[in-house]
Amino acid sequence: MKAKDINLWELLEVDPTSGAIFLNNQRMVIQSAEAMGLLRRELIKTVGLDVTRRLLKRCGYAHGYEDSRSSGERYGTGVQDQMESVRTTTRIHTILGIVNVEPIEVTPLPGGGLRTAMIWRNSFEAEQHLRHFGKTDYPVCWTEVGYASGSRSVALGREFYYREVMCVAKGDPYCKVEGRDADSWGEELPDVQADFVEPGSQTATLRELREELDKLRAIAQEQNRLLRSYERELGAPDARNDAARARIARLNDMDKYIVRSSRMSEVIEQAMRIAPIQIPVLIQGESGTGKEFLANFIHQQSSRSSEPIVSVNCAALSETLLESELFGHVRGAFTGACRDKMGLFETARNGTLFLDEIGEMPFSLQAKLLRTLENGEIRRVGGDRSILVRPRIVAATNRDLPKLANCGKFRSDLLFRLNGFVINLPALRDRKEEIPAMANEFMRQAAASMGSSVNSIRPAAMTRLIHYPWPGNIRELKHAIERAVIVARDNTIDCCSLPPEIELVSAPSGDALDLKDNEKRLILEAMEKFNGNRVRMARALRISPATLWRKMRRYGLGESDANGEPASYFQ
Repeated sequence: MKAKDINLWELLEVDPTSGAIFLNNQRMVIQSAEAMGLLRRELIKTVGLDVTRRLLKRCGYAHGYEDSRSSGERYGTGVQDQMESVRTTTRIHTILGIVNVEPIEVTPLPGGGLRTAMIWRNSFEAEQHLRHFGKTDYPVCWTEVGYASGSRSVALGREFYYREVMCVAKGDPYCKVEGRDADSWGEELPDVQADFVEPGSQTATLRELREELDKLRAIAQEQNRLLRSYERELGAPDARNDAARARIARLNDMDKYIVRSSRMSEVIEQAMRIAPIQIPVLIQGESGTGKEFLANFIHQQSSRSSEPIVSVNCAALSETLLESELFGHVRGAFTGACRDKMGLFETARNGTLFLDEIGEMPFSLQAKLLRTLENGEIRRVGGDRSILVRPRIVAATNRDLPKLANCGKFRSDLLFRLNGFVINLPALRDRKEEIPAMANEFMRQAAASMGSSVNSIRPAAMTRLIHYPWPGNIRELKHAIERAVIVARDNTIDCCSLPPEIELVSAPSGDALDLKDNEKRLILEAMEKFNGNRVRMARALRISPATLWRKMRRYGLGESDANGEPASYFQ
């Protein structure tokens, strides 16, 4: 098969279930060029330039050796057609995004030797080295030189080494390498070969490397064979795969929650990072900012997601009832205790216990909670038997707990137990860019639940929503939109539909685009700026996506689907 006949996509196999990527049956990973550049920088700073160069050349050699061997088995390229073998392996090099390879010479030499030359363009190594170290007086495409040497050695059936003679990092217009088989390098061989072998070992290091690669490859193939055999025998995914798929499905469900601001994106990233780590989490934020939602999110992304998450509002119950709710009670413990009852610590089992408004917990009960967190045991109210419990604790508060601790109203030792990792939720007024999307989503939900035809929010009403300070945060916004859907006339929420305190809010001049004048021009400018993305256009114009669609349709500026409806309100 000729290199030009190779279907590039046949080289890659992706298993979406396991997350594994294969190139010619070889397990691969996708790495960021920037991350590799940082690793390169740290290696040079830690072990020096020479050691880093040798290390990267050898890693490249192993990579190229295995890629060439795998492609040779699949496509049948051999030593008979030397130019074709060069083209095949260099094409794989390009597919990997390492460098764009342009072979320019394949010349037979006396005695059966071979000399080749290639031009390299868009070398990621030269790009990253320049970024971190600036212009150099030496070539820097070390991994690529190793890769080319390893792949060509397999393709030609004998030792073959490349040397970089031009490099972008030196200021050259492109990178260029020259390669020869070992015998053809003559007296230059020790210098060319030096980075691939230990001093005095000649080719022993490479031979050992190839032998080790052969062993690892055989092991990998056997493991792959056994895995496929097990899958056929089982006939269905195992429980762990089911759990993984369920977690992915739950994560996809989170798309309905709106994250538009950089501050909220940072909160979600923190939550995802801390979720797998089994330490207590303390969520701080004003009332209505979504603390319970974040607690559920952390639970769903943790290894405990198959277990229950239970919650209690510490401000909603008296001390006696809260103690019974948390720890349970035995029959006869107090008036009305006619049977044994499990508390939330037992109900949560190995899941998550969410303690909302922890700052309102009575001081005397804090000591009992602290004891449970320290020794992992509870004792039901009125009981004399200790019970082991192991739920993860996620607490939330809208109070300043360190300040309460300084005033003696909250136990400092309990605070230290709870704040293993602290997440601060920003108020809605600090992430106003999320208000339009939230308002439209709450409108859609409310209209669906009430059977209402309301489907848009007028620009003036949206402007008031954006500039209102929202002391009740997301909860207040949701209730305001639900009220507006109830009282709205026709199918549109206008200023009169909003609660009185919001209706009277006026926007600072110049903050929002005014669609009253030059409406078509503004929409056209938004289309050009946001490349036709209606969600981003609507956000900039301070109108709902549905309203934007109708205006675009009026001016003949957009396409609709077969039913005459907008293609997507939330792209």
